[in-house]
Amino acid sequence: MAALARFLICLNGDDAKSSPLPTTSTIAVDAPPAPLPATQRRADISARRAELHGPGDWSALLDPLDADLRDELLKYGDLAQATYDGFDSRYWSPDCGTCLHGLRRLLPALGLDGHGYVATTFVYATCAGVRVPRFLQRPLHADAWDGTNWFGYVAVAGAAEAKRLGCRDIVVAWRGTIAPGEWLLDMRTRMVPFEVDAGKDKGARVAEGFHSIYTSSSSRDTTTAGKSKLGERSAREQVADELARLVAHFRGRGEEVCVTVTGHSLGGALALLAARDAAAAHPGVPVTAVTFSAPRVGNRAFCAGLTSRGVKVLRAFVRHDVVPSVPSVPRVVVDAPVSKALAMLWALTGRSPSWAYVHVGDELELDVKRSPYLKQNAYDVVGFHNLETCLHLLDGRESAAGEFRRGASRDPALVNKTSGMLCDLLRVPPWWYEPANKGLVRDAASGRWVVAERPLDDVPVPDDRLQLSELD
Repeated sequence: MAALARFLICLNGDDAKSSPLPTTSTIAVDAPPAPLPATQRRADISARRAELHGPGDWSALLDPLDADLRDELLKYGDLAQATYDGFDSRYWSPDCGTCLHGLRRLLPALGLDGHGYVATTFVYATCAGVRVPRFLQRPLHADAWDGTNWFGYVAVAGAAEAKRLGCRDIVVAWRGTIAPGEWLLDMRTRMVPFEVDAGKDKGARVAEGFHSIYTSSSSRDTTTAGKSKLGERSAREQVADELARLVAHFRGRGEEVCVTVTGHSLGGALALLAARDAAAAHPGVPVTAVTFSAPRVGNRAFCAGLTSRGVKVLRAFVRHDVVPSVPSVPRVVVDAPVSKALAMLWALTGRSPSWAYVHVGDELELDVKRSPYLKQNAYDVVGFHNLETCLHLLDGRESAAGEFRRGASRDPALVNKTSGMLCDLLRVPPWWYEPANKGLVRDAASGRWVVAERPLDDVPVPDDRLQLSELD
């Protein structure tokens, strides 16, 4: 991953360069911090529904960061993190590329049932037309991946959470890049059209790789056809069908409904594509996108299509993370008046403006230097991009210029689940999150160590979804 990040910096120009880190910590850590208090129960925010989950403006809530908004962002961060914690990335597993848990067990198994959501369906995506180079096949264990993998899920707030929010919140959570084919598609930054309504989406274009993951299916791809029944429909179709089912059900009961899409890294890019589709398909339903450490996705016309449909976007990112700066070119090329002159030139030549990637929505920039728990004297490409690092800094965010929040209650040990960002004085080992014995168990009959068979409730089921009668 670090090598890829360095390659992207060289590929995408000056704007992709990250901010320099100080060589010494500006916050002294002489001893391990005191134990943190338990997480507080989130407050009833139904009276603020329009402000937090409706068409209200977030800009006035970001500095200082509103406490209720912070809690909601952390909640969506947890739901996005579940797409990583629940993913079976073990190349030696016969179920590699699927979810470790069944649909009804996912959130409870990961300790997230307290958030008040229940998963209603899984989302699978296909890496179409991708062939891993021969020299990378063995080190990446490419033969373990069939091209279609679990990418996230749709969940809905239960009755108690809906009452707290003041609306029935439907969440679509996406994960970031893991499989070899996904890395290759991430690097396909040529723009392709992404239009639904020519009036609101005219000229909208997005990165080819993101578009491919979102719209491809195993049934239509010759390299994956017949390999998996989990991706016979595209991720786009799966999400659209489930949103239509849930929105119709709850609106039919007279409830207020909102849709929130969230994701980290590549998942943040897919969240924006899904948000645009959701807003187009369900006018009158507030649609929000909360992304973490996400790259740029499309051009100005794509971003304008989100804005014109009332989609609220908030992207949280770590200042020193390189991924939010790509795809990119030097800033002078994107901004007017240079961009207008170049756009006219490209219009005359018929050449697409592949340089014009821009962000959309409000931003919440987080700084590693604010946390007394994190190392300050090393440049950690993986750690800066880690979702748990982002959530740790978000929990400690009070204001742009303020110190780390004293009331922050998120366990710092979570940062080192898949990184080594924590100070050594905390005595938390790096990269500690993995199944016991890497999922191997000792067979009672033979005495040999084998991959544990999944319980029947955790076996992947094509098109599995929660029945409407199971929702409260």
